[in-house]
Amino acid sequence: MIVDRNGPVTTLILNRPKVHNALDRELSAELNAAVKQVAFDRECRVLVLKGAGNTFCAGDDIKEFNEWTPEEGPWQVKLYQETSNLIDNMWAITIAAVDGVCTGGGLELTLVCDFVVATDRSRWGMPEINWDITPGWGGTNRLQKFAGRRKTKEWNLIGGLFDAKTAERYDLVNRLTTPEKLDADVQALVDVMLEKAPTAVRCTKHFLNASADATTSIGLAFEGAPPRLHLAQSKGIREFVHRDTRDTRRRLANALWKG
Repeated sequence: MIVDRNGPVTTLILNRPKVHNALDRELSAELNAAVKQVAFDRECRVLVLKGAGNTFCAGDDIKEFNEWTPEEGPWQVKLYQETSNLIDNMWAITIAAVDGVCTGGGLELTLVCDFVVATDRSRWGMPEINWDITPGWGGTNRLQKFAGRRKTKEWNLIGGLFDAKTAERYDLVNRLTTPEKLDADVQALVDVMLEKAPTAVRCTKHFLNASADATTSIGLAFEGAPPRLHLAQSKGIREFVHRDTRDTRRRLANALWKG
C-alpha cells in the first residue's frame, strides 16, 4: 500500500501491479488501516483511490484462498465490509481513478466512492461465480442500486467482463477519459471539490447517503436538519449578491471536463 498525503488530499495506491493489484491478506489489512486513518483525519477533504501500474484492482487474490483455513473466509469478508463501509461513510469526498482491470472486489470498491473517473480501456465485471465463490462486499447489494436488478443478475450469474462504455451507461462511472488524461481529469475534480465550503460538502454528502435507503419524507427531514440552518449563515450566501463573485465561484465547476 502506498499512502500519499498532500495537504487536504490523500491518495491511496494499491501496489501489487504484477497481479492487477489483487487483494491478498496483507494488502487488504493495509488498505483497511489506511482507510481508518483517513476516515478520522479531520484535515483530509478528498481521498483518491487508485492502483499502481496500468490497472485498478482485480479483487481478491484467489490463489491465496488455497491457504485459508475454514474460519478465515468469514473474517476476511468482515474486514472487506468494514473497509467499504468506512469509505462509504467517510466525510471526505472519495474518488476512484480506474484504469485497466476493475473486477470483483475492485468494482465493489468503486461502488462506495463518491466519484469514479475511468479510462476508456478499463474492463469491468463480477466474475466470482466462475471460480465457485460469491461476492462479499457489495457486488450483489450495492451494485443493484446503480445498475438495477436485471443487469446485476446478469453480471453476477454469467460472470463475463464488460467494457468502460457499458460501465458508464449503467451509472458506474462519472467520467470516461483516456489513460493519458486520467490523472489530469481526477485532479480537475479534486480542484473543484476543494473550492467548495467543507461544511456544505460534508452536509450534502451526508444527506445524499442517508436518503439513499430512506423514504422521501425521511430524506426531506435530513435536508431540514440543524446543519442546514447553520448553512443559512454561510459566506456563500452573503456573497451571492455580488455577480462577479457568483461567476468566480461557478467557474471551475462549469469548466470541469469540458475538453
